[in-house]
Amino acid sequence: MVKYNLEGRVAVVTGASAGLGEQFAHGLAESGANVVLAARRLELLEKIANDIEQLYNITAIPVKTDVRNENDIISLVKTTVDQLGNVDILVNNAGLYIVKPLIEQTLEDWHKVMDTNLTSAFIASREVAKVMIPNKSGAIINISSVFGFGGTRFPEVAYYASKGGMISMTKALAVELGEYNIRVNAIAPGFFPTNQSAEAFKSEDIRTNVIKPRTALPMFAENEWIRGAVCFLASDEAKYITGQTLAVDGGWLAF
Repeated sequence: MVKYNLEGRVAVVTGASAGLGEQFAHGLAESGANVVLAARRLELLEKIANDIEQLYNITAIPVKTDVRNENDIISLVKTTVDQLGNVDILVNNAGLYIVKPLIEQTLEDWHKVMDTNLTSAFIASREVAKVMIPNKSGAIINISSVFGFGGTRFPEVAYYASKGGMISMTKALAVELGEYNIRVNAIAPGFFPTNQSAEAFKSEDIRTNVIKPRTALPMFAENEWIRGAVCFLASDEAKYITGQTLAVDGGWLAF
């Protein structure tokens, strides 16, 4: 991966215990940022933090965090500032989906997805803005999805709504925080073979009839290929980019 210069900066990544969150943490650390890893599974965070410190010679701090709990997010930002002195980069990555037909979706299902995917990003952005505004500097990167642009045959209505909301919230925050030199952008990944999507990738039907027809490039994604996007948007190379959503999708949205 091409390294962007993030030396000395402090990045917070939610949903960092696996999947794309782990990749974002590796990418930012490889570019020189100290990273704070947030998720519920502390034992996984501790292992990833140890691996990252050994690989990249930076500081990596695991913080057990339930992003559906406002106080946990407030504590996450406070811990980051207390231990590392600042927050320069926030990656709102925590997310989940529930696959059920609409008529079987419960209100509890809806709230669980929306609170995890969208409300947590609002709270985390609010809290880091309190740190970034006085500094007149910062980068917030929201992880949306190609599903934020339209539906597919997968019945997961709350996920689509939350990821579409993430794109709209990105634009709103970019406008509100722009005067403080805080940039807010989003990444919309396509299908990556993370733990959550592993079953889909194993299905020949889904690979052949859903993913491949919407993939312009001649190969499926590998998880490491997401790293460059987050590092670019966090870096000074993107200092005049805000309010945008960068699709990393192999051409999914080109169809």
